[in-house]
Amino acid sequence: MSEDPAEQPPGPEPAAPGKGSLQGALPLILSGGFVLTIVGLAVYQLRQWSGVAFGIGVAQIALYLLWLAVEGKVAAGEVDQKETRRDKGTLEVYAAGRFLTVAAALGLPSYSLAQHLPGLPALFLPALGLTIYVLGVGFRLWAIRTLGRFYSHRVRQQEEHQVVSSGPYTLLRHPAYTGMLSAHLGFLLVFFNPWAALLLFGLFAPAVCWRIKVEEEMLMGIPGWPEFAATRKRLIPLVW
Repeated sequence: MSEDPAEQPPGPEPAAPGKGSLQGALPLILSGGFVLTIVGLAVYQLRQWSGVAFGIGVAQIALYLLWLAVEGKVAAGEVDQKETRRDKGTLEVYAAGRFLTVAAALGLPSYSLAQHLPGLPALFLPALGLTIYVLGVGFRLWAIRTLGRFYSHRVRQQEEHQVVSSGPYTLLRHPAYTGMLSAHLGFLLVFFNPWAALLLFGLFAPAVCWRIKVEEEMLMGIPGWPEFAATRKRLIPLVW
């Protein structure tokens, strides 16, 4: 599956000939390119930072790279997976939204919101952002761990799949996506500028919602999924 508790009917999905290896390797390739981009842009961004703010910025970058390394293990395990047509290109759009959001946050001058919020300490939002980031990544990794072998970066069929309703899935249908978006909201508060905010809310978040729609079109045919979905919101408790 991708990042959901269950999304495949029994039986493997046939692979299109000759394409499985490239599609399977793509998440790992994207992760590698992402790491190089982040390191380069972080050096550019942080060269003008100092003091505690610099420490927060370095910590944020280090934790982001650590996150990529952890999820890179999942991507490496998918290199030999067969191609899936279920994904409908959502991974690529989703990855582009994520990449552009982070690149804009690091590549453009940071904008201090504290200057326009009287009485707010200058370091409050970056510190809050780092905290939100850690909680978001932790929530996402909890969801991934709960899914175990059923987790995949692609929307794909797997054998003997079943609905998982424990852990964070007692609260939401798609907690891994909630963690993903929360983490990037925190990242944005550390390295804020209006263009990055526009990309987060105008491209990345809609790409996640589209991916969820693609997944749920398939999920509705899975035994137990309609009942599971009827008692949980998708991303935000009590909202959506």
